[in-house]
Amino acid sequence: MGRVTVQFLRFFILLHNTVGELWYINIVVIMKIQLLKNHRSLFLLLCLSFMMNALLLFGLYILEKHSCVLSLALERRGYIVVDDEKLPDSWARKCWVNTVKKLYTEFDVAFFGNSIVTGSDFQMKFPDKKIINLGYSGDNMIGMLRRVPMLKAANPKKIFIMAGTNDLVHIGLEEYEKRYENLLRTIKDALPNARIYIQSVLPSNHKMIDYAPNEKVQKANGIAKEMAAVFQCSYIHLYDLYVDENNELPKELTRDGVHLHKNAYDRWAEAIRPLVYE
Repeated sequence: MGRVTVQFLRFFILLHNTVGELWYINIVVIMKIQLLKNHRSLFLLLCLSFMMNALLLFGLYILEKHSCVLSLALERRGYIVVDDEKLPDSWARKCWVNTVKKLYTEFDVAFFGNSIVTGSDFQMKFPDKKIINLGYSGDNMIGMLRRVPMLKAANPKKIFIMAGTNDLVHIGLEEYEKRYENLLRTIKDALPNARIYIQSVLPSNHKMIDYAPNEKVQKANGIAKEMAAVFQCSYIHLYDLYVDENNELPKELTRDGVHLHKNAYDRWAEAIRPLVYE
C-alpha cells in the first residue's frame, strides 16, 4: 500500500517540477528574445533551453525504465497492463515462489493480500495451525494475480483473501468487480481443492489519510459478497468490526488511518476462528 504509492508521488513531484522548469526556461527564452537583439546570445539561450529539456526528459526516462513508476500508476487505474518481466520485483516474486516450495510444509491456512495482511500474525493466534502469511505491501488485485504462483506453491487447505483496499483508491466499482472475478477464477483454477474465504475491505479513517470513501468501500464489499456466492466461496464481513458511529475506522485501532495496530487484529482473529477450525 505504501511503497508504490510513495514512488508514484515522487515521480509526480518530479514531473510537476520538470514541467515547471520547462515553462520557466521557455519564458526566460522568450523574454531574452525581446530584450536581446544579439543573434549569438539568442542561439546560446536556445541551445541551453534544449539541453535542459533533454536532460530532464532523459532523467524521467531512466526513472521509468528502472522502476516502472508511471507504468504501474497507469496500470493501477486500469489504463494499461504492464509486462510482468519488466517489473522491478518480478525476480523477487519468483524467488519467493521458490522459497515457499522448498519449505516442504503442508500449510493449513494462507492469508493472501496487501499490507494489512502483512501486519497480521495469525500464527500466534492459531498456534496449532500451520499458517503462511502472503501479504505484500502496496499490492492490489493485479499484483495478487501475479502472485498466485506463490499461493499455489504453498498449497494451503484454506485461503483467506483480503483484496481491494488499494484498488478502490484508483478504480471504479465496475473495474473492481472485473478484477475480483479474474482473481478468484485464477485462484480456483490453480487450487481447485482449497476452501476460499473472501474477507471484506476494512474502512479507513479520513481524518488521518485520504483514501477511498467508506461508502464506496461498502458498495465494493457488496460486490465481493456476490462474487463469493458465484464462486462458491465464504464471505466474511469484517467491516462492521472496524467502524465507528461515523462510519470511520476508529483512531485507536489504526496507526495511519489504514493500517491496524497489533492489538486491533484480535477481533479479526476471533471473527474467523470458527472458520479456521471448521
